[in-house]
Amino acid sequence: MRLYSTLDRKVVDIVPIKPGEISMYNCGPTVYSRMHVGNIRAYVNWDILHRALMYLGFKVTRVMNFTDVGHMSADEDFGEDKIDVVARSSGKDPLEISNMYINSVLEDFHKLNILSPSGETVNPNWDVGDVGQYGWLRATSYIEQMIEKIKKMEENGYTYETDLAVYFDITKIDDYTIFTGQKLDEKSIASRDDVEVDPNKKNPADFVLWMKRVGKYENHLMHWDSPWGDGFPGWHIECSAMGIEKLGEYFDIHTGGVDHISVHHPNERAQNIGSCGHPVVKYWIHNEFIVDGDDGKLSKSKGGALTLPELIELGYDPLDLRYLFASVNYRVQLRFSKEALDGAKNARLKIFNRVLSLKKQSNGKGDILPEYKERFVKALNDNLNMSEVFAILNDILKSSNSAEEILTTVYDFDRVLGFSLEDIQKEEDTVPTEVSELIEKRREARERKDFLESDRLRDLILSKGYRVLDTPDGQTVKKV
Repeated sequence: MRLYSTLDRKVVDIVPIKPGEISMYNCGPTVYSRMHVGNIRAYVNWDILHRALMYLGFKVTRVMNFTDVGHMSADEDFGEDKIDVVARSSGKDPLEISNMYINSVLEDFHKLNILSPSGETVNPNWDVGDVGQYGWLRATSYIEQMIEKIKKMEENGYTYETDLAVYFDITKIDDYTIFTGQKLDEKSIASRDDVEVDPNKKNPADFVLWMKRVGKYENHLMHWDSPWGDGFPGWHIECSAMGIEKLGEYFDIHTGGVDHISVHHPNERAQNIGSCGHPVVKYWIHNEFIVDGDDGKLSKSKGGALTLPELIELGYDPLDLRYLFASVNYRVQLRFSKEALDGAKNARLKIFNRVLSLKKQSNGKGDILPEYKERFVKALNDNLNMSEVFAILNDILKSSNSAEEILTTVYDFDRVLGFSLEDIQKEEDTVPTEVSELIEKRREARERKDFLESDRLRDLILSKGYRVLDTPDGQTVKKV
């Protein structure tokens, strides 16, 4: 398989450390609120990668973290701990907050057909206390390992201590800015509020390993004893400690969003070198953002970032969102809109309805069609070329091969796509393929402002028993 390596700045051959095996760490959610569509894209992307690797015959060992302490607002050292803030405002214990939102992750993963890190189908009723056996790592369960990693960095001369915190000295890492190509003095010039907070901090880009429970954090709700006093870990040390603990001092792939390229992942890499004496991760792979109409990063703080329950309330199936994210390469910035989601919904329904039609014609199991499988494998190996994958899927569904052969091949591909095609059943409210195609054509007509054609298609859709309505959020369709 070939993927885009951020450090290499190009698509490279993925050569596993252990032949036939892939070890992978996914940066997971900070569990202080429900995931929104901007968060979900990453997890669909890495689910596709996980499924693709297994499909291609690799033994995959994958873990993902739940950050339940130490992630500061705006990712600054002296910001507000996101979970601490929600706990105080709600009057709940931080553990209650993180448990509640871990439950919401399980629910969303289940509905989106995203596998657990260990490769299991997610059961939304799993006890949050048991998520570790499915490959999820809760930061608060690895405090001891974090402390040990900091002690090791201290012994190796990479840290210094002030009255407020223990810091990593980034000047000790010659290629600290390898991710961005910046010069260290350029990074140090940047204004950082936390330099004003701690006058004994040596460099603006030095980062906290352990925050002491003093000053503004005197009453921090979550805290542990350490050699440097009562306190709590910084965000960056969590991923280093958990990744090394579960995957070892050398592992293959570390994923995350492009927002981690400038700070979080350089800090992780520095910690790995500081504690182990060498880089730990072989390939750093990053997914692009989804953006709003102004091309800004879609985020909860800016508003407008919808959650999965909100999308369901608007009439979408969770698999519509999966289709949208799965059909676009992980490195392509995606503008999220209701129109885009409508297009994904119609495309998904077209596939589902064709599969249902073939099921009626099928009399059993057929052989996998080798010419399509060969194209499919080639597309997966080509940096997860998902636009080509879906083109191949549509080609086979339109082919003149037997229903049995088409379905067997499509079900094989679905091991990667994750739509549970073998299990779908006809639903009364399923929009017929013909109507789905007309709805898509009408969407395209409206995009090019051909309102005469749009009105013609609306009337044609109505004649087939479906009413299409235009709302500020895009088209909605109801059976008459």
